[in-house]
Amino acid sequence: MKHARRLGLAAVIATCFLAALPAGAQAPSDISGAWKFKTDVLPNKGCIISGDMTFKRVAKTSDYACSFVSREDCDRPGGPTFTLVKQLCTAKTVKGEIVITSTIDRILDAGPAAFKESMFASQAYAPDHFKVHPSKGELIGIFHSSREAGVRFWRKQDLVG
Repeated sequence: MKHARRLGLAAVIATCFLAALPAGAQAPSDISGAWKFKTDVLPNKGCIISGDMTFKRVAKTSDYACSFVSREDCDRPGGPTFTLVKQLCTAKTVKGEIVITSTIDRILDAGPAAFKESMFASQAYAPDHFKVHPSKGELIGIFHSSREAGVRFWRKQDLVG
């Protein structure tokens, strides 16, 4: 009985502590697992970058190793193009924000055919980097590479049915 009262008291204290946090503050959370992301339209290029990213916590740290496949879809003057890129990344918490730094593993595909040939010959895709913060179960912030735009991450969930 005493044990149950102590647990109850601990729960009340924890609830009061969380309620006392400033309005914009959020308790740290584990971002491990699968996420989807999508940028706003990138300025001057008319491109949108989207993809699937997986985070895995690095043992005994608050850092994460991550990997993702991004798809850049652009409305270019000669017609629409796409580029599919496999990237490796690290995610570190810096002053309440999650900083994701990426490197290109390889270009997986591109299109149409002439654009694909050019993309594979030049390997001209710059790594995708992000600076985000938790907000209502999502990660919101800035995408930056050769251009900058807003970005939103949300948990990837399988459909049940």
